[in-house]
Amino acid sequence: MSEKRFDEEINLFVLASFLKKNALVIGACTVIGLAVASVLTTKAPAVFEASAQLVLAKIGRPGPDGTVLIAPLEPRDRFLFRMRSPAAFDLKLAPSCSEGGTATREQLARSVRIVAPTTPDDVISISFSASTSEFAERCVTSVVQLIQEQQSLLASQSDDGIKAEIAASENQLADNLKLIESSQGSDWQKAIYLATRDDSNFLREKIMTLNSRLQLNEPAKLLSPVYASPSPVSSNSLKRLLVGLIGGFAVGVFAAIAKTWYSFRRTN
Repeated sequence: MSEKRFDEEINLFVLASFLKKNALVIGACTVIGLAVASVLTTKAPAVFEASAQLVLAKIGRPGPDGTVLIAPLEPRDRFLFRMRSPAAFDLKLAPSCSEGGTATREQLARSVRIVAPTTPDDVISISFSASTSEFAERCVTSVVQLIQEQQSLLASQSDDGIKAEIAASENQLADNLKLIESSQGSDWQKAIYLATRDDSNFLREKIMTLNSRLQLNEPAKLLSPVYASPSPVSSNSLKRLLVGLIGGFAVGVFAAIAKTWYSFRRTN
């Protein structure tokens, strides 16, 4: 155990001696790497970002106790999963989200960022980076409109069944009213009248409940207007400087190793 610790101390001593002996070379390469990264950061094109937060659409659904509850049209996790697919993006976004005016669905899916904040659970964030703030804002606005259209289409498809059920109930109610008007006189006609009246009351309540579900529907809407940063964002500047610093240090170490090896060869 003591021999292993002694070997580790020797290795650390050799490493410290190596770094100290070649500090000039390593330091020079590190400074050069940092300088190159700074120049590249300065000369990098300006990047502007626009963002928006959107509340997903909600629809009325029957609760377990018969009441009508407000629920998301599409669970947020499912929505995010769907928006990761290029098929979720319409190519009509290309003029708004591409410098050249043309883009594939795969390119749109990569460039537009859609994420979910921690709370609330029905909100999503949309962001896009571009060479100008106007371009970034135009793209985010187009994406918001696309999502709203998709949500409206899903809500309409979800409502089709309810509307068909309302229409069928209204037709049945109209037939019942005609039957009630003609059910007079004998006992069996009175029995038909009472049964038809009860069924008509049930249909009226059913129609009111279905209509209340439609009235509670809420479309997807913005929490606030689309925001575009007036000044360039510099989220990659620190990353470039860090890469330059680490890269310069690594080049310096390799240069010091090469210098030591070359000196060893010359000595021998």
